[in-house]
Amino acid sequence: MYKKLVLLALSLCLLSGESALAFHSNYSPMAPRQLTYKASHADYSYGLTILPGNSIDSIEGFNRNLPWQTNYYVLDRYILRPVAHGYAMLPQFSRTGIHNFIGNVGELNNTVNNLFLGNFADSGISVSRFAINSTIGILGLFDVATPMGIERREMSFDTVQGRAGADSGAYLMIPGMGPSTERALHGTVVDAWPTYFVSFPISLAFNAISVIDTRAGLIPQEEMIDNSVDPYAQVRTAYLQYHEGKVNPDAAMENKKDENVEEFLDEID
Repeated sequence: MYKKLVLLALSLCLLSGESALAFHSNYSPMAPRQLTYKASHADYSYGLTILPGNSIDSIEGFNRNLPWQTNYYVLDRYILRPVAHGYAMLPQFSRTGIHNFIGNVGELNNTVNNLFLGNFADSGISVSRFAINSTIGILGLFDVATPMGIERREMSFDTVQGRAGADSGAYLMIPGMGPSTERALHGTVVDAWPTYFVSFPISLAFNAISVIDTRAGLIPQEEMIDNSVDPYAQVRTAYLQYHEGKVNPDAAMENKKDENVEEFLDEID
């Protein structure tokens, strides 16, 4: 009787070995954790288009209404765009100093995030840049490290998660914040850690200046967005492709090569 029970237990173990746990990103609504091989290969896009980074716009109806209308037609058009254009009219050295200061604070994230990926050399470079620019560069207002040959090794926590295998998850249009994804939203919260050590007014001012500086850098893209057939889709595609290029730079380069080949063939025709 004892031998029969042992044989039965071994048989069950062997049978259960055929159904292995399949790893999936916790962020992706398309890919929940599965218990069987068959279920792990099922399509969870529910008929929606799979976007770069395995993202899907699962709440597109909502995104296109309140968040997009608020961001694009109200906040950007009447507040952020005029402020960004006014900021762009400041003397070049002023804008460069502000941009350098923001980038220097970002070196703290680059240090930690590169460390998460095991990029110890890049993490060390980020520490060196922060130390040099914070001292010789006067709190980062001057980028002294780059002319010395110490190039920036940018790395966000969103990219860290992507390279660890996490999909982008649902595409989100957040009022007052703009385009994002489930993964990027988590990354933004983590990357904001340097501001957690200062007072709220200072943190608020720093974030506001960062937003304006970033928005000013997008001024050249305004005409393309405004004149597109579907500005919402244009912004969504550009955002997702940019962040997927950070996660899979080799794939992004291959896509770029394909585009160049297609342009060349068009010229021949």
